[in-house]
Amino acid sequence: MIFTFILLQFSAYLLAYFIFNSHECEIEKHRNIFTKYHLLHGVIVFLFSYLLSFNLDFWYYALLLTIIHSLIDLLKRYLQLKNSKQNYFYINQIIHIIVLIAISLLFYHYSGISFIVNIPFNLVLIITGFIFCAKPANIFIKNVFLSYSIEIPFNNHNNSSDNDTSLPNAGKLIGISERFLVLALILVNQFSAVGLIIAAKSILRYKSTTRNEYILVGTLLSFGIAVLTGIIISKSLYR
Repeated sequence: MIFTFILLQFSAYLLAYFIFNSHECEIEKHRNIFTKYHLLHGVIVFLFSYLLSFNLDFWYYALLLTIIHSLIDLLKRYLQLKNSKQNYFYINQIIHIIVLIAISLLFYHYSGISFIVNIPFNLVLIITGFIFCAKPANIFIKNVFLSYSIEIPFNNHNNSSDNDTSLPNAGKLIGISERFLVLALILVNQFSAVGLIIAAKSILRYKSTTRNEYILVGTLLSFGIAVLTGIIISKSLYR
């Protein structure tokens, strides 16, 4: 039961921190150490944490988690203002996850867990996997690019030999779609079909070497995340 509860809190974290945290909100939050958008984000964190706990008595712990979450974000922003070249994304995520696990364990120890509805662990695990393979995976891949100083090859019609135009955010949507498909295929034990998808995408080629390398790295990371997530879920389901 505690593992189901931690997964629910992890899903709440993914939804609040990534899915329902808009790009515009992030821009405003990064302009100053503290803005009204930090308060808005805190409210979203509290709501998801409390609602997905499925425990009426969790409100105090959800509030505590929200306060700590906000303090961590404020500290991250302060450090970024001091050193803008340093990427605190990974350490920030690790600390957030450690905090939500710790608070979940505290709640389990002092209050016990009694879900108001029956929640199967397998269902929560699968849903959490798909949530992670959506926008959170996109942001993770983006930060990998930043860590290795891989720049996005923007279209430039003046010097581009293939003279193509990409749709806004099309790459993100393609990445999410392919991860969903790969994850679903792995969960039904169709690994050979995953290989066919990779082979089909390898047909895509540009005359620009930089763009080909960018797409190759993004594809490998995207498929790698989906495959690893699928394997972890499968092993947990059939253990």
